[in-house]
Amino acid sequence: MPTMLEALAGQAAALGFPLLGVAPTDKFPGVPPWTRSIVVVALPVLDRAFDLELYIEEGGEQRWSKWAYERLVAGAARLALLLRDEGYRAEPLTYEDSLAVLDLKAAAVRAGLGIRGLNNLVLTRRYGPRVRFGALFTDLALPPARPRADYYCVSCSLCLAACPTGALGPAGFDRSRCIAEFAPDARMAALQREMLEFPTPYSRVQCAACIDACPVGKHFPVRSWVLDPRSPQPRP
Repeated sequence: MPTMLEALAGQAAALGFPLLGVAPTDKFPGVPPWTRSIVVVALPVLDRAFDLELYIEEGGEQRWSKWAYERLVAGAARLALLLRDEGYRAEPLTYEDSLAVLDLKAAAVRAGLGIRGLNNLVLTRRYGPRVRFGALFTDLALPPARPRADYYCVSCSLCLAACPTGALGPAGFDRSRCIAEFAPDARMAALQREMLEFPTPYSRVQCAACIDACPVGKHFPVRSWVLDPRSPQPRP
């Protein structure tokens, strides 16, 4: 019989999250007090469509959405249901309160999923920084992972050179200069209008220059199973 951790990892992989790890709760005081384990999952982001953001106001209601994050929350909820079916308490992390509850980058590192790179992102060995993270909380005590001791960020500084606004530098990351800012002030909003792609009046593609420049995991093989002419076409 597989352990509960193995069952979670198998279900996560089936949902499209090939990386799963457990972070200890003692390093993250903002998590719910009943939490005994933080389960962190990673979604490979292998196409720029994952970084499409929607900003739309209708009937006086403002809504923000990003497809990769929506999928991560839904996947974490599916994993939480698996734990609930076994009698455990479990809740997914939502992105409305993620910053106040859990630093996902720090949790991913503590869960052994990757290392912190020069671009201020978590680099996984297989995909490099081309991942997004989600999490769920449970009262099930799972064995926490060990942070990775290896260092495969090659210190090449390509990400620093690729940043269009100088948000990355030898002194670290300056968030105020990052063009990928989710809640821009007027100055940053004007800069985003000038430098980013807006496929529709209500959507934009987030800047990923530092990610695209990173050589770690850059040549991971991927293709469309419908649009790629080399792929077998589905039968009618």
